Amino acid sequence: MTSGRTGYRNAALLAGLVVLGWLWDLALGGGRAHALGWSVALVVVGGIGLLTARARAGNPAAEEASPPAPQPTGFVIGPATPADLPRLVEVEVAADTLFEVAGYGRTPGPASPDELAAAELLLVARQVDQADPVDQADPVDQADPAGRPIGYVRVELVDGQPHIEGLSVRPRNMRRGVGTALVDAACRWAAEHGYRQITLCTFADVPWNGPFYAQQGFAEVTDIPPGIRELREREVELGLDAMGRRCVLARELGPSAPGSSRP
Repeated sequence: MTSGRTGYRNAALLAGLVVLGWLWDLALGGGRAHALGWSVALVVVGGIGLLTARARAGNPAAEEASPPAPQPTGFVIGPATPADLPRLVEVEVAADTLFEVAGYGRTPGPASPDELAAAELLLVARQVDQADPVDQADPVDQADPAGRPIGYVRVELVDGQPHIEGLSVRPRNMRRGVGTALVDAACRWAAEHGYRQITLCTFADVPWNGPFYAQQGFAEVTDIPPGIRELREREVELGLDAMGRRCVLARELGPSAPGSSRP
């Protein structure tokens, strides 16, 4: 109904403008000589306006519905299966090659299948469309057939709160919304289970680490709880701090979904 009312108001406005022009013409001496032309203009403009208003009234969604926001395509996100675990190790190995290529150094190595299997939450992004041409720069990229994992997020409980322990996306699939979708899925899971915050440790200045998470609503925290302090000590032992400044980030979550409870 709003769409129809808007259309009729627009039609009336156009007709009113024509009438004002006609009156102004009369004031300037146009007189009857121009009356026929103004009458035709009023009929044409009014008719077009009324037809448009009726069309909108018959299809209210045409005006009121906003264009859908562009959604990432080519992948879906769901729980990992045991068969995925070796592939997820491959994904992390491929993603970690970027650190060495960019000159940050070599990472300690990927999580093991057993570590992945024991995660509190393990979500996988799977290819659903046709595979792109093979990227020769990716040492384990031989093609991404439908259903094959192209990224994952691993969440653990640390200090009784969800903590993103790992996020990896195959290099050839980066910059397509996969990482963002995985982070959002992890945050939704945490909020639905009654948690108000989710944390992670990352490199502060590596473009696809700290700056990426800042775009996802994470902010650096300095009041670090005991469990995360232990994680940071372990990272120092593994040599991660030698590669660049590490930081702890947190993202505040919205109210939990109705009826949800912590696991």
